Amino acid sequence: MTCRGYLIAPKSLGAQYLGQIRSGIAVASLIWFLYQYKRNIFTRIVSGKTLEKPDRERYLTMDRLSSIGLLVLGSMAFAESCGVAVQSVLTVGGIGGVATAFAARDLLGNLLSGLGIQFSRPFAEGDYITAGDLSGQVVEIGLHSTEMLNRDKFPTTVPNSFFSSQVIVNRSRVRSRGLEVNLPVKLTSLEKLPTVTSEIRSMLNSHPKVSLEDEKPRCHVSQVGAASFNVSIGCNLKPMSIDDFLVTQEEVLLEASRIVVRSGAALGVSA
Repeated sequence: MTCRGYLIAPKSLGAQYLGQIRSGIAVASLIWFLYQYKRNIFTRIVSGKTLEKPDRERYLTMDRLSSIGLLVLGSMAFAESCGVAVQSVLTVGGIGGVATAFAARDLLGNLLSGLGIQFSRPFAEGDYITAGDLSGQVVEIGLHSTEMLNRDKFPTTVPNSFFSSQVIVNRSRVRSRGLEVNLPVKLTSLEKLPTVTSEIRSMLNSHPKVSLEDEKPRCHVSQVGAASFNVSIGCNLKPMSIDDFLVTQEEVLLEASRIVVRSGAALGVSA
């Protein structure tokens, strides 16, 4: 009886290991199939010519996250199929996991904030933003940090968790940009003022860089001083860079000054 038990045991042991090997191969094959299937789908989506850059970045982030999730779940399933009690390992490592999570809370905070930026898209690469005391152009958005160029063109690395507690102003997505300037006209030009303000409004309405979508351009006398009237000029400009904005502001001021002189009025000192 003893000899028979000794002879049968190796066969049972071999069958047990053979079953684990088969299960491991099956799990590994399934994970590999899912990975290749996922990879082909995202490659086809990202390679689309009509896909915009922000959407492409979002899909690439989803691809990376799904790869990480598939790797973690696949490793656990493979270990379980090979006879490793994954639940027991996780239970024993619970205390160490808490300590590790506490030490890595800043890293996790940056990663979660990075995911929030990737999906909510408060700004994109190339945008000019202001967040708290920080202002500049976004160069690259990563999962952990964001690369920017500040006003002095110095490269700046900003942790993504910084943006979760700040009010973000995205100047690149503004629909229109307000322009408010004042033009002094001498008191002796009182009779010419209606003509001046009317022609300035007409000039603004026909200016190619003035936006007429939200409200009409304004031009009116806003203040009377000891020696001159203060003519306020206001309008909305189409989206443009700061350099183009300053050039357009100069164009408006010069053309308004020409209108004043052409109408027979005279420029004065600010009221």
